[in-house]
Amino acid sequence: MTRPTQAKSIAARTVAASVLLAASLGNGGPASAADINVLSAAAMQSVFKEIVGDFQRTTGHRLVIRYATMGSITERLRRGEDPDLVIGSTQSISTLVQEGKISRDSQVAICKTGVGMVVPAGTPKFEIASVDDFKRALRGARTIVYADPAGGGAAGIHVARVIESLGLADELKAKTKFGAGGDVTEVTLAEGSGALGLTQISEIAGKRGADFVGPLPGELQNYTGVTAGIPSDHDIPSRPVASFLRYLQGPKAVAVIKAKGMEVD
Repeated sequence: MTRPTQAKSIAARTVAASVLLAASLGNGGPASAADINVLSAAAMQSVFKEIVGDFQRTTGHRLVIRYATMGSITERLRRGEDPDLVIGSTQSISTLVQEGKISRDSQVAICKTGVGMVVPAGTPKFEIASVDDFKRALRGARTIVYADPAGGGAAGIHVARVIESLGLADELKAKTKFGAGGDVTEVTLAEGSGALGLTQISEIAGKRGADFVGPLPGELQNYTGVTAGIPSDHDIPSRPVASFLRYLQGPKAVAVIKAKGMEVD
């Protein structure tokens, strides 16, 4: 969860990043078409599916996107992977900055997303407005699906902690099924009647055959910030990368981000 002081720090660095973007975009003519290699958190996959085509048509650049859990992104950067742009949790990007893998002044806050519940379409309606509602839903489910916490995904780690804190870990263990991260909704739908999934709201919104039950109750909720950063050996963003970052902050991308259940400050 992003603390207020951390949020202020990120906001300040976003201003610095905007200066870098302006500098990289402000000199010379149109940039030549180029591939942009992006290593992104799976939480952004549903957004990118809708905006990639428009960005590529309007700029001529081609996005080459690889998705991973937020924990996996950190490990891949540590092992030497060198994308043009990294999009991960605010916490993971901050860690990579501290380790010298991401340029400190390149950080750009994109959005934040909470955790919600999904069931197959046609499931009788129910609410999870309170902690008791949430516990009843878990106990009444035939199968519970969430991302394997060992994979490093923010939602999977949080859900496991919530279940443990509610004293339900042993009770629910036999009917818990792990997704790989980014596929929890699909696994839930494949499990069929009686299954429920717990994942980032952005990975639920708009998916065919899925009903969004609602966000976790406030006492159990956790928001994950999504932040972009430039690998430190790139120093400042190239023109193509800068154009994509600017697009992500523009009205078309922001509209899609909000439609996917994410919040933009």
